[in-house]
Amino acid sequence: MIYRMNKYEQLEDDIVSDIKSGKLKPGDKVDSESVLKKKYNISATTVRKAFADLINAGYLVGKQGAGTFVARKQMIRALTSISFSEELKEQGYRVGMRVDSIGYEINENAAEELGLSGVTDLLCLRRVRLANDEPVAYHISWFPPDLLTRKQIEEVRKSNSLYDTMKKHGIVPAVVNENYSVREIIDSMICKQLAVKRNYPSFFVKRTTFDAENNVIEYAETYFNKEWYSVTVNIKA
Repeated sequence: MIYRMNKYEQLEDDIVSDIKSGKLKPGDKVDSESVLKKKYNISATTVRKAFADLINAGYLVGKQGAGTFVARKQMIRALTSISFSEELKEQGYRVGMRVDSIGYEINENAAEELGLSGVTDLLCLRRVRLANDEPVAYHISWFPPDLLTRKQIEEVRKSNSLYDTMKKHGIVPAVVNENYSVREIIDSMICKQLAVKRNYPSFFVKRTTFDAENNVIEYAETYFNKEWYSVTVNIKA
């Protein structure tokens, strides 16, 4: 007996084939509901069912008022490494970094996280994380003023790795504590760096990094593009 695909299965199969062949690339907009209705001679309900199946399977993503697009492959954080870059490399991404700014600033919240007075000038590094040349995260890191010099932090521009730069100067991260939440990005500069609109709901991570003696050596806040990022936690019984 020969199995014949019904029409919504044929539509799904064609879209998946186009994605796998590269005809449709991550971020590409797929044909509209009206176009597909005519092309496959099917109802709007059938098109919506096919879209829903492909969205649930991770192939497509719907954007209200804009249409349906090919989903980007998400970076999966397995919480097995301190280095975000190393996890990306292991997943086959081409990793890059763009330094936005390096300087000193007063930030009471960051100072409190570092166990310092709120009026302390903190060395601050702001950078954009790139995956396959696309901006996926905006990192802001603050350091105790006596930990590293500005000149030493400037070496990040060449090394493309904060923790490699720190280790070069004898500062070795041992343990990190991370807090995850969702936060809208209201800073227009950060929105521009991530190529998102103001009030974009980002995946927000607060990180406190400790050395082997349990001294706080970095407090960081990161805004992740939620279309690129997910977290997997393995729990043993």
